[in-house]
Amino acid sequence: MAEATRPAVSASDRIAQLNNIDKDVAKLLQYAGTAIKTVTNSPSESGKSQHDQAQSIEQRKSNFSAASSEYFATLSSIDVRLRRHIIALENAGILPSEMSAAELQPTQTDVKSSQSSTASNKTTITNGGLGNLDIGWLNSRNDHAEKTMEAELWGEAQKLVQRTLDNKLRLEDENDATTSDDRAMPAG
Repeated sequence: MAEATRPAVSASDRIAQLNNIDKDVAKLLQYAGTAIKTVTNSPSESGKSQHDQAQSIEQRKSNFSAASSEYFATLSSIDVRLRRHIIALENAGILPSEMSAAELQPTQTDVKSSQSSTASNKTTITNGGLGNLDIGWLNSRNDHAEKTMEAELWGEAQKLVQRTLDNKLRLEDENDATTSDDRAMPAG
């Protein structure tokens, strides 16, 4: 029986998927906020009649059920997609698998035994348990700080040019005023 192979997913596809997960986390927070809002007493509803409040309670129950259902469905979706990404990172050798990560975590007795016989333990934790994940490489791909700094430098440059122009105009105005005062005064 031949096992079907899945097409390789590119890094840009994975990043797009993670971006969608990030957006879903924002939705998750909105659903949680909506669910909490529906169960709290709103001050604007205190002036309503009991009949309106009874309908409002039924509406609140309905809104809470809808928001909490959306919350748990989104949470489950995020969980599944993140697990897929973790498995892909483990398969690529970027992250250690859960079993090997658990094996690599030193316990109190492991620390004592490794101190007594370090040569017998060949399993090592690389990069703080992150495997071959290069944090420097990831950080170099994020240009947010660079863009922020560039914007600040352009702002400072603009202020400097504006001050220089203002000083130049002020000096020209002073020179013009001095020249016009010299012409107005008779030589005497």
